[in-house]
Amino acid sequence: MPFKEVFVENIGSVTITRNRQALRFKISIRPDGKIRVTIPWQASYRSGEQFLNEHIKWIAEAKEKLAKRAYVPKLIQHGHLFTTRNFGYHVCAAEVTHLRIRHDRKDNQIFFEYPLDRPIESVEVQKGLASMVENVLRFDAKKYLPGRLKQLATDLGYNFQKVTIKNNKTNWGSCSSKKNINLNLHLMRLNDRLIDYVLVHELVHTVIPNHGSHFKATMKKHFDDMNELDKELKRTGTGISSLSNM
Repeated sequence: MPFKEVFVENIGSVTITRNRQALRFKISIRPDGKIRVTIPWQASYRSGEQFLNEHIKWIAEAKEKLAKRAYVPKLIQHGHLFTTRNFGYHVCAAEVTHLRIRHDRKDNQIFFEYPLDRPIESVEVQKGLASMVENVLRFDAKKYLPGRLKQLATDLGYNFQKVTIKNNKTNWGSCSSKKNINLNLHLMRLNDRLIDYVLVHELVHTVIPNHGSHFKATMKKHFDDMNELDKELKRTGTGISSLSNM
């Protein structure tokens, strides 16, 4: 997507991005502090800079709140993490010398084991556990999501080019102008109806690129309880760091 980088004193670098799906001006601040201003495709970068300048105070306050939250540790905890359609995910201490993944094939349970003599709160163990969970969850997602997306596309009359599974931090999925669909591997932590809701959401974007009234009406035809599903999705965090809140 076309973009322009601008520098704002006391704020830093800001990316102004033109997006074909955007219906309004929007400011987003990533967990790492990077700022993006998204503007409609037909809007000028100058109008984006004006919108940015009008919200400098809000950005400064939002960055301050984000910085404070960054000091609150979000740790993967001992015990059951979650259950997907394919596996149960568990973290436990064991008599092992290094981090290890154990698969109980009888009950389809995955155990992420760490040494008894190493605290789970340590940075090294936390990074190792996060990496292992991500790898297994990616395998889990590739085993189900592409096939389910293809099935829904066939059943509902949509077409897409290709699907990619990623460890997204801020969204459940996206669809490019070329009808390539990107899905978050953490979808596997959701129930089947929520998974289908996100998949259909991206399929509808292959025809309707924005979130306007036509898009909402189309989604409503597929899911008459879309408002409730939206609220449930917002309550569920994306990414490995959200596991401690489950």
